[in-house]
Amino acid sequence: MPEKQPNLLNRGGKMGRMIREKDWSATSLGPMAHWPDTLVSTVNLIIEIDFPIAICWGKDLITIYNDAYRPLLGNKPEALGRPFREVWSEAIDVTGPQISRALNGQPGFFKNAEFTLARYGEPEQAWFDYSFSPIRDADGKIKGMINMVVEVTGKIQARKELEKMNETLEKRVEKRTKTLEDYKNQLRILTYQLNKAKEQERHRIARLLHDHVGQMLDLSVIKLDQLNKEVSKDKISDEIEELKEIILVANKYTREFVNELKPPPIFEKENIVELLRWVARRMKKYGLEITLEDDGKPKPLSEEVHKILYQSIRELFFNVIKHAEVNEATLTLRRQTNKIQITVEDTGVGFGINGEKPSPTKEGGFGLFNVQERIDLLGGSLEIESQPGEGTKAILYAPLKGSSKSILSTDEESLQKGSTPWAIDYEQPNIYDPNQLTLPLDLDL
Repeated sequence: MPEKQPNLLNRGGKMGRMIREKDWSATSLGPMAHWPDTLVSTVNLIIEIDFPIAICWGKDLITIYNDAYRPLLGNKPEALGRPFREVWSEAIDVTGPQISRALNGQPGFFKNAEFTLARYGEPEQAWFDYSFSPIRDADGKIKGMINMVVEVTGKIQARKELEKMNETLEKRVEKRTKTLEDYKNQLRILTYQLNKAKEQERHRIARLLHDHVGQMLDLSVIKLDQLNKEVSKDKISDEIEELKEIILVANKYTREFVNELKPPPIFEKENIVELLRWVARRMKKYGLEITLEDDGKPKPLSEEVHKILYQSIRELFFNVIKHAEVNEATLTLRRQTNKIQITVEDTGVGFGINGEKPSPTKEGGFGLFNVQERIDLLGGSLEIESQPGEGTKAILYAPLKGSSKSILSTDEESLQKGSTPWAIDYEQPNIYDPNQLTLPLDLDL
């Protein structure tokens, strides 16, 4: 009786021809005439599919694959008709348990799996997406498995290279960001130093006016009184009195100018509440009535925080005067654990800030920006709440004495030693020598 011939299609490209021409009697599958219908139909199916697929059949998992699968093998010995575990022996530690599960009816899909393979003589790293699925016969019994696979080595290597480039870029960005932050901090410290120099110059001029001009004006009044007693002519006496009045007016304006340049010495200590009361009273001459509210809790501040808060609150008051179009404002002081909260609030015209930090523009805004920079320098913060027609609330937070370390405290030693390229010599001229008086470029109040 003639042997049954398998119904293999006369198609399937190179692998279809190799399958038909191979002597299968030397394998555990036996001659093709004895192949079960399930195997024949499955082979017919895969050889016409343009996707890498291998059939692994029988107890030895004899390998049959299509044209799309062949490039995955590289220069390996011919895999057709060989056991699958032998073909991919270098990967068996990983694939062995996966194959066993598939043969027990548990298919599996594995993504971006990495293997060290020997496809071209030398070990290489390769990555694959693949699956193992059981093949059942007409009775539902598992007779083998299908291996579908796509090599993704190029994609993974490109991704790794991109990650490496991103990491390098991130490091460069981080380095440049740190450099920019260092520059920013340096500029902020420089601004602080310039403001400090400006304040010291204002104080020096105030001392000069007080110790020299003021005293000389006082002495002139005394001398005029003495002279007035020694003369008898009414006309001369009247002229002396007139001159005395002029000098008294000059003396009054001189003392007011001294007060504008610097607050009285008593307010340069730690009592921020009394200092701000004094500032609030001074605002009356500019038409602004300040209501001050204090929670009564102690608020110890370092010298630098004390000075910068004084300057910042003053700046906020003048902002109200210049922009709010009102003649009243509220100043509130609160202690919050390790920081002081100071709020300046008005019910004026307001402006749209949309939660952004203040920044200068061609229309202005340098005042708030300057306050922001000063407060940041302390390790504090400035919050602005404002909407057109709804007034403005400026909330300052600054650390209490000993509670935190600001940029200033971090660099104070280097600044005092002059180790930075922008260090300023604060040595002042002899204030008792009028010839050394140097007027500052800016005496803005």
